[in-house]
Amino acid sequence: MTDLIDRRLSPRISCDLAVDYTAGDAHAQMGRITNIGTAGLCLATQRVILPVGLDLSLRLPLGKRPVQAGGTVRWVVQWAAGVELIQMGYRDQDEIWRYYVKEAARQRGILVPPPEPSDPIRDPATFHDSVLEAWRRFIRDHQ
Repeated sequence: MTDLIDRRLSPRISCDLAVDYTAGDAHAQMGRITNIGTAGLCLATQRVILPVGLDLSLRLPLGKRPVQAGGTVRWVVQWAAGVELIQMGYRDQDEIWRYYVKEAARQRGILVPPPEPSDPIRDPATFHDSVLEAWRRFIRDHQ
């Protein structure tokens, strides 16, 4: 598992969120998100072991409106699957970013407003870098 963590594209925070997910034309399934970051999450399933490489559609209850995201299963351990988030709009990326920073601050006991990315998100290639830079700035400022 440590090797998996080292290859993550973004840090994760612990959480416990209900999620609806579908694979292909199958009916929606319920699961739980046990950790989340801006580029992926851990999905705990009920009685279903998802195969590595499976593409999923996810509906995440993070803010005022559900986040719609597409992802691919990258690893599986028993009933848990690591999902890389690969298809979502800028507003959905922003909603995940806001949830992540707010929840990370709450878990660390920080009562200051979370940082925003330094520039507006213009494309997916710069989104990852802006999130990491804002997170580093946030940690540095509150240690």
